[in-house]
Amino acid sequence: MENKTKNQLRALSIYQIVGGLLGIAFTLWVLFHGELEVTPQVLRISLFAATLYIVSILCGRMLWRNPQRGLAFSLANQVLQVIYFTFGSYGFQYVAGLRIGLGFDMVGSWTFKFRLALSSFQFMLGTDTGQKFIGINLVALFLIFWMERLLEDVKATDKV
Repeated sequence: MENKTKNQLRALSIYQIVGGLLGIAFTLWVLFHGELEVTPQVLRISLFAATLYIVSILCGRMLWRNPQRGLAFSLANQVLQVIYFTFGSYGFQYVAGLRIGLGFDMVGSWTFKFRLALSSFQFMLGTDTGQKFIGINLVALFLIFWMERLLEDVKATDKV
């Protein structure tokens, strides 16, 4: 495997590991900072978030040991991060790393929004916020295209 490909895999691995660690740290900080009432539902959602962040860490680790398999799992991890939304009482947002998002707020009038986030998670089910928003994480979209190219490079070197 070329050094360029190895260096790109290392950078991607570090990005996913750091993003997952930051996500876990932020989740624990929100839970134990004292401003949130910790209920069983909050604990379940936090456990779900922590699981996704652990998957990000494992994807990063897998890139060191088995790049082809690690890229396949990393692609799935990034697909979960591409689209984020909130419609009435349903919402989902997962970012393990960086989000540079473009989206539309559809309450009242269609308002174009630009959003930045660092390792964040939001899951709503049955909690009507009155929001209607959909966005695309440009960083995750870029990483998907980058990973697909890396996967082609890794497969090509495995055939040789």
